[in-house]
Amino acid sequence: MLQRSYILPIAGTLPRPTLRNLSIWFFKTILWALVLGYFAFSVILSSIHLFEHLGKSRKALRPINRTYNTNNISPLSEMNNEYRFFKMHSESSQLSTDGIFPFYFRAELTPEEDEITVTTLVTKDSYDDLIRLAEAWQGPISAILHVSTETLENDNPNIINVLRTFTNLYKENLVIKRHVDVHMVVGPKNLTRILKPTNIHLNIARFFSRSEFVLFLNQETWPSPMAKYHLKQHKKLLMENDILVLPAFSFTEFANKYDFPSTVDELIQLVQFNVMGMNDQGWPLNKGPTNYEKWINMVIYNVSFGYDSNYQPNFVVKRGSDIPWCTERFDMFDKSKAACLLQMYFNGAENN
Repeated sequence: MLQRSYILPIAGTLPRPTLRNLSIWFFKTILWALVLGYFAFSVILSSIHLFEHLGKSRKALRPINRTYNTNNISPLSEMNNEYRFFKMHSESSQLSTDGIFPFYFRAELTPEEDEITVTTLVTKDSYDDLIRLAEAWQGPISAILHVSTETLENDNPNIINVLRTFTNLYKENLVIKRHVDVHMVVGPKNLTRILKPTNIHLNIARFFSRSEFVLFLNQETWPSPMAKYHLKQHKKLLMENDILVLPAFSFTEFANKYDFPSTVDELIQLVQFNVMGMNDQGWPLNKGPTNYEKWINMVIYNVSFGYDSNYQPNFVVKRGSDIPWCTERFDMFDKSKAACLLQMYFNGAENN
């Protein structure tokens, strides 16, 4: 008779607990703990941000009173500005895609295609400068109204006061009403402690200008009555994607008793009397890259020879994409406009 037999397992196969084995086990345990902890933290943080975003009910500013009918079929007509500009300018800063309201005030006159639009920055305290600029230029102006505030609520006192001021300005001043488009930008206070023109402002004003050419004009600078006429005589250079520089002149500190010149002859006479001089920011009068002798002889010359990277004059370019948009990486520095001009120069544009 067969008896049941049993096979015993082989003894002695379990590894001994050595220091190396303990180290490997400890490393794997810590690694898994970190991975699971990071995953849990990411899920919790994403959920918090999601519910915060869904719970916010930010009020939109009053709708824009447009002078044209929008296409009800097109989704772009009803799309929020924040999403629209984020799609068009995905590499731009949040300031230029979030709190921007284009054509908040729209000029009555539509400029001709070959007109030159002046770009400028205006604040709640500098609307007098805008009036002076509009009266001197008598042409299209694309102005950026920058309001320093942290919210976009309808009852925000900063926004209410600024809009009331500019609404009255459009009612009372015919030149402003006819020629000036105002695009409002609302930005956090920590980004706008010192409101000065940056490449963000230049890009927005250029993007919404309604003519073929744009003039980047420095603050506290007003063009002479003949400037627009002379610039239009050289549109061929602009169509070739070159840059036209508009020289700027300023009074010396001892010239308070003199009036602003109205003709080129009066200007030249004041320069000869050392009452005025050609002003390039960062250089003494008549010592900058702009050549006074060639200007006085009415010669269109190339500024590229002896070009300086700090050069930031008033200049005219085409509005379209043939000319690169100003880089916004250096907007916290005083030379952001110089960086914009240098970028155009490296792209092949000649300064004339």
